[in-house]
Amino acid sequence: MIQQLFETMNDVLDEIAQHYPHANPAQKHELTQKLNALKSMSDHMIEEWLKFEEKMGGIAQDVAVTSDQEQKKQPGLFSDPSEPGFQSAEFNKGQGYFQLLMFDNAVRSFEQVVRQYPDFLLGRLYLALGHMRNGNEAEAYRHFKFIISVSDHDSMKAISYNAMGCIHAKNDNFEQAQQFFQLAHQADPSCVQPMHNMEVCAKQAGGPPSGQSFLH
Repeated sequence: MIQQLFETMNDVLDEIAQHYPHANPAQKHELTQKLNALKSMSDHMIEEWLKFEEKMGGIAQDVAVTSDQEQKKQPGLFSDPSEPGFQSAEFNKGQGYFQLLMFDNAVRSFEQVVRQYPDFLLGRLYLALGHMRNGNEAEAYRHFKFIISVSDHDSMKAISYNAMGCIHAKNDNFEQAQQFFQLAHQADPSCVQPMHNMEVCAKQAGGPPSGQSFLH
């Protein structure tokens, strides 16, 4: 997964180097934003890696390393890492684009993943979130609704319900939005975003816009 992320970052860097010298001012601004996103992502990864190394060194002195066999018994949050979709290059590429906020590219990658692995719900969740970030709310809503109908994962259902609530709230359907935020909280009470969103939604419904935004 890390290798695929770096491949994606290198592809974006090559694109910047190729197009920047001949770009117009607007294009140069967009390419500069991509470069800044890459730099920010790189700095963050280095910082997190150093923290991880320090933490791992301290823990290794006190506890034994868990055997590979025991690690394989631990389930993934949303998906079994042995699933073909989870291991696909296109899925990892899509995650890289998503983290770089390049949602058009991410959606194209996740669309390929869903076509190839229609039952791979984590890929479909990323696709739905990508559509939502792009403002394609109808398509995002369709995927979230499908995920809720077939998923057994409480957290995945909560994310989908919460996102559907945000879509309703954005369209001033505050009563429906609150219902979906409530469903999200019921699906996974440990998820705090739906209750925050419900608070914001109640304030918006009770008076003029407050300027507060909903968490996706």
